[in-house]
Amino acid sequence: MDNFYNILNIPEDSGNQDIKDAFRKLAKQYHPDMARGDSEKFRQISHAYKVLSDSESRNDYDKTLSNFQRKTSAFGDYTKSTYTVQGKHLKALVKEVISQGDATGLTIRYKGKELFSLSFPTAAVVILIGLLKAPIAFLLFQAGLVAFFEIEVTNQVISLFNEAVECHNTGRITEAERLYKNILRKSEYFMPARVSLGLLYRQRGENRKAVQCFRQVLETAPFGEIGEIARRNLSELRGF
Repeated sequence: MDNFYNILNIPEDSGNQDIKDAFRKLAKQYHPDMARGDSEKFRQISHAYKVLSDSESRNDYDKTLSNFQRKTSAFGDYTKSTYTVQGKHLKALVKEVISQGDATGLTIRYKGKELFSLSFPTAAVVILIGLLKAPIAFLLFQAGLVAFFEIEVTNQVISLFNEAVECHNTGRITEAERLYKNILRKSEYFMPARVSLGLLYRQRGENRKAVQCFRQVLETAPFGEIGEIARRNLSELRGF
């Protein structure tokens, strides 16, 4: 799969401003209207910037790229983001996650036991920062600063996928298709949605669309659980 960081000539830990600056520099160089412009190169850097400039899209792209490099993939890699952090860093991490602006849910666990879980719309996240200060301080006091906590974060894409799967499993196929497509418009590298859309098309007998989905999956996630599902379905659909 394409490495968008290489296309923009930036390291993988680059910040948002670094990504923006790199795109602007390359766009001026390769824009088709320039004397030495290159339409294909401009398309590549524009696509790379579109994916990396959005936090949700970049998060899923980074997971897909990492899986590709490690030759693995699984649904669980995408359907939750989990961090383990020492108590003294807990509040700082929560604030950092919230500041990204795309969180929709946050759960904090200690020794496998859920301490509290918050579900909130992105628009209300900033308001909750103040409310989080006291509970977190209390937890740190009770468990000790050296304790390790597990933070599970969900975002809009994950929430939409859970809704799509529920629709799919309960026979609301048209609604599930709409949600899968909406997810992929927001984050084209959220691979569970693409492989699930392929399964939906196959279930509905739209084999050409199913084949297209599974081939797209194998272009970026040919390994592990997700790759195996796509490969097996393609094999079974050969010749329809």
